Amino acid sequence: MYSPRQKLMWFAFNSRMIIILLQAVSNLIIPDHDAKVFVSPEDPTMYKSWLDNIVYKLFGGFKRWDAQYFIHIAQYGYTYENCLAFYPFYPLSVRYFAYGLNSAIGTFLNFHSCLLLSATIINICLFLKSADILHQLSLRILKSECRAYKSVILYSINPASIFFSAPYSETLFAWMSFYTMLKCTDSETLRFANIDILSGIPAGLSMITRSNGIVNLGFIFYTSFKNIIERTLPEIVYKYKTLKCRIILPLLLLPLFISFMALVLTIIIAIIPFLLVQTYNYFKYCVPSEHNLPEFLINADYVLPGTAESPWCNYSIPLSYSYIQSQYWDVGFLKYYKLKQIPNFILAAPILILLNYYCLVYFFNNFKLCLKLGLKFSSLGGYSTKTSCRSKQCAKGFGANDPVLYLYVVHVFLLSIFCIFFVHIQVTTRLLASASPVLYWICSSKLNAGPTPTSEQNTINEHFREITTGKKIPSHHLSIANLEGLDNMYSKWKTFIISRKMLDFQSRLIQYYFIGYFVAGTILFSNFYPWT
Repeated sequence: MYSPRQKLMWFAFNSRMIIILLQAVSNLIIPDHDAKVFVSPEDPTMYKSWLDNIVYKLFGGFKRWDAQYFIHIAQYGYTYENCLAFYPFYPLSVRYFAYGLNSAIGTFLNFHSCLLLSATIINICLFLKSADILHQLSLRILKSECRAYKSVILYSINPASIFFSAPYSETLFAWMSFYTMLKCTDSETLRFANIDILSGIPAGLSMITRSNGIVNLGFIFYTSFKNIIERTLPEIVYKYKTLKCRIILPLLLLPLFISFMALVLTIIIAIIPFLLVQTYNYFKYCVPSEHNLPEFLINADYVLPGTAESPWCNYSIPLSYSYIQSQYWDVGFLKYYKLKQIPNFILAAPILILLNYYCLVYFFNNFKLCLKLGLKFSSLGGYSTKTSCRSKQCAKGFGANDPVLYLYVVHVFLLSIFCIFFVHIQVTTRLLASASPVLYWICSSKLNAGPTPTSEQNTINEHFREITTGKKIPSHHLSIANLEGLDNMYSKWKTFIISRKMLDFQSRLIQYYFIGYFVAGTILFSNFYPWT
């Protein structure tokens, strides 16, 4: 019998294998759609062996849409200005891992094939790691093994799953984002500071993975502010009121100074990678120089390095991202609201409706708490544990009387509003699925699997009595076994989301949404058809 964590890791791994198989078959039997988008130029001198052809047949369905950019950057670097829209941490990781592969199997495969293999292997490993971190975070926030378990199962088949396996930065970003959130919930590492300074590392790396990584700094700011209000200030007030020797009064402010310095140090650690990337971009495109690109990469349709002609170079703060998004992808306020984009709005509708509805339910159920920014104010060093709920019925609503969820709900709500008004709407599903765990937490609370048959429950209980003889097995293993059933707990791929009948319409809707988008997205994406 597998433990819940082992079960989760095996299911996460097998979900990646299913996507690889599904995209390979789809790419083989369905003709590619002519999407008329960027396709990375091929080096005409690059030799292709029969093994290279096999690699492309197996994994070529992943090299679609923006994956073309990521592989291009990994292979050739930032050769065109529009490539700056894709942040460097993921393509550089793919490139350097491909160097290792190339040194080992370069005799049989060319470097491009090594890049495709590298991207696939990295995303599988990162997906397993992100699933593990999500499990830890969910346990800490939800305080329920069953809900944490359901959350990771749903994450493994999330509606944007194809983007977590293709050469996209979603998996790396999810890992960095979830890890930042987890580090912000850790116990204090400096007295009075109440924040793990090392949380700046995953936050900083997320900022050079995707543009919305900068929002992760909010978790650091809020955590520090919350700890000052709820812990540091009450302690200072209490000591001040009980102090007999007023001469040491200035020492009471030392905890505030330590908290401030810890916050500053954490932010510095986080923004250094971002500043380095922006400095590189500026010198690459805003300082006149020779580009030295090979002939096959020179394209008059794109701005090449060293031309120093781009308007963003003359901005007071020369950041390229917003200009490039507007110039090359026509991203801006309400710019995507066109009749021809209605199908893309329909694709993004489920996640937007689900998240916004339950975020508003949370705000309604915790109105007074939200007015206090999710803080529990105290007096004389005592902590207020009261939370306000608008009605007795709200206890059944999502996150009722739960201040711990406040920051996560506000975070995903603001991101979803931003998506509605500013971004290409089809990007919404993968952006929200990789940036926040709230989608999985909401669905895990609403997902009701059919009960395990009584006879099987008796078998499970008897089985646990036998295997726990002389062993210490956590009690929550039994709750997961009752959710899954005995057969599923011995299977590396079968889970309740696949094998069990959902009890109500809402649960079935969630099940069909996740599995339907998992399958349809993989098939459509791998043949250059539009997807989220």
